[in-house]
Amino acid sequence: MVFRRSERLVRALVLGIGFISLLRTVAADPVIVNTPNQNAATEAKTNQLDHDLSFGKSKSDNVQFKQHLDYERRQNAAAVQKLERIPGLRANSNHVEMANILREVVNSDTSQSIKQDVTRIALLQLAQYTEEKGEFEQAQQFLAEFVQRYPKDPYVPELLLRQGYIYQKMGAYARTISKLHDVLKASLSLEAVNLIYARRVALTAKTELGETHYNHGKYDEAAETYERLLAQEEEELNSVVVKTKLIRSLSKSQANRFEDVVRHAVDFLNQHAHSEQQAEVRYLLATAYKGLGQKQEALRQLLLLLEATEVVGEAKWKSWKMLAGNEIGNQLFLEGDYVNAVVVYRGLLSLDETINWKLPINYQLGLCFERLLQPDEAIKAYNEIIGLAQRNNSKLEPSLQMVVDMARFRSDILTWKKTVDKLAPAPEPKVADKSQ
Repeated sequence: MVFRRSERLVRALVLGIGFISLLRTVAADPVIVNTPNQNAATEAKTNQLDHDLSFGKSKSDNVQFKQHLDYERRQNAAAVQKLERIPGLRANSNHVEMANILREVVNSDTSQSIKQDVTRIALLQLAQYTEEKGEFEQAQQFLAEFVQRYPKDPYVPELLLRQGYIYQKMGAYARTISKLHDVLKASLSLEAVNLIYARRVALTAKTELGETHYNHGKYDEAAETYERLLAQEEEELNSVVVKTKLIRSLSKSQANRFEDVVRHAVDFLNQHAHSEQQAEVRYLLATAYKGLGQKQEALRQLLLLLEATEVVGEAKWKSWKMLAGNEIGNQLFLEGDYVNAVVVYRGLLSLDETINWKLPINYQLGLCFERLLQPDEAIKAYNEIIGLAQRNNSKLEPSLQMVVDMARFRSDILTWKKTVDKLAPAPEPKVADKSQ
């Protein structure tokens, strides 16, 4: 795609690339270079002056109008000199001075081509500046004015996308969705000019639709969006990430779509066994099995997660293991399945060596052993808590100190009961009453 020089100037300023060299080119030759489809019309007007007379044109040869007056060239050079300061001002976030310079150039006698470029640049810079300040309504107005002034500009789809991002920041769900659909419509007009660019803009908008639905609790809509994206088999789509987001959306659905979660999660684990997202997907699979009442399968998936060796993203794996193990272990405890709860809690102990982690897990183990009528194992778990607290050099948080105090209390009670049971006389054998 061949952009006009003014379009390249805008992108150069926004990206900070080759800005001054492009400005000097425009100042020296302010005639706008058009796309190939417009070259014929441009060549036909080569000898037509920008400021030529029309109704009052003289038939004599008393005057000879020039294509560019020296005055205009001086004005252009002065404009360039002012605009040369913009990259440095932008680097220092001096947006006020930038706005003053752009305003001065627009109000000067520089060529119309530079003025048009500066107007476009000013709208983009002001939109960026107000967005950074959190003035989102004002930023939206600048972007909307740009789109209204230059509806055929090839960057309009991207600016509509930017508007969608700002609406996301504003929490305006319906407006965000509407603007992202506008991006999809606008990108269609670019396909004949630059197919790859148009598809990338559209693909970005489609993924943002899924993100917006999910962030506003519209999980079924998000899942539907991600399923459509995956069905298109886009080459530049990060399918592993999108599949994970699909499973995550299904798992949060109010419709209890546990079977859909299982189907997509099992397929994911078969295809992407070594991906960074495997831990989260296996956790979601375990919770889906639990939702379906398949407790043993949920426990099996959890144990696979706890025993798995982190291939990538160790920190993320660890957090998912801790979350999954703690959640399912506590659920098993509440359901009275103390045997399997012990299996889970013992697996969790090795995940983290910090006292913040080990104290609560050991306490839960002690409670499980009490319920299983194994006082010796319970006392061992409680004494482990007491020992960890004694070896800790720093002062414990109040919540952890409470765990230690409760462990000491329960250990003392269990030890006292064992002592009483040993001292208590054995019950006398019951003698049958002969009279009966």
